[in-house]
Amino acid sequence: MLGFVTLIEKGRADVLLAGLAAQVAAAGVPVIAMVRAPVDGARACEMHLRLWPSDRVTSISQPLGPGADACTLDAGALELAVEETARAIAAAPAGAVVILNKFGKQEAAGRGCRPLIGQALEAGLSVLISVPPETRADFAAFAGDLAEELPADALALADFLGVPATTVSKPL
Repeated sequence: MLGFVTLIEKGRADVLLAGLAAQVAAAGVPVIAMVRAPVDGARACEMHLRLWPSDRVTSISQPLGPGADACTLDAGALELAVEETARAIAAAPAGAVVILNKFGKQEAAGRGCRPLIGQALEAGLSVLISVPPETRADFAAFAGDLAEELPADALALADFLGVPATTVSKPL
């Protein structure tokens, strides 16, 4: 099963999915996740991912220096995070769920976490991802009728993943 949410407000999907992953993991449900992580002192343009099951935070930004206004994504660092997540999916226990940050520009171009979606679905795992408005057409072309749009509600997302509603103890 492949579920997705689309939120207009920038950063809101990041908070929703990261919060859901944390709550699901804290409840003891096996979770494999690659979600945005806030880091104290980081600049607004810096990007960090929290990877589960290791609960490790890694930077996927390249330092461009003060005043730089180009994209700071370090595609190599993103691919290393994808490789770690792929290993976790390959070793996933029964009942594991997969939560991925987003189907963004990298995924629209065939890179990033795009191969993780197929790997997880092939393994019979439920996958949840955010799809920003600007890449919805690319996502639709990729996923076809396999994807289900879900409401941006933590209880509905937990239900989609097949985890008990009690797993989500607070609003996200």
